[in-house]
Amino acid sequence: MSLAFGESRTIPATDEAKNHMKQLVTKGYFDEQRDVWTLGAALGIALDKTYERGKRETFQNVNSLDPEGVFAAIMVGLHPEMTPEERLKKLVDHAEFGVREIFRKIEKGTFDWSSLGDSGID
Repeated sequence: MSLAFGESRTIPATDEAKNHMKQLVTKGYFDEQRDVWTLGAALGIALDKTYERGKRETFQNVNSLDPEGVFAAIMVGLHPEMTPEERLKKLVDHAEFGVREIFRKIEKGTFDWSSLGDSGID
């Protein structure tokens, strides 16, 4: 599974997503930025939603964001036809959506842990 994302060793993020993650940690909603990213990626995958715009630069190491290889296994299972680089891009697109959605819900006051993965997006 270590080659699920090819030779990539880092996962990128947009400046906007990085800013959202920093704010959510600063406000005490999450302990670390990687926690926001992980939940965001899971949310994007669960809802099959992506955000594909924006310049992305290094965020964190693949092993720190997916130490057990859970996202690697999920992405290989969902997209066996994709190249490793395409799978990583798709995962990042899911995370970009999810981070924005979490931030949006918190800012709007509609963030609810119990309904976060519901298919209806308010």
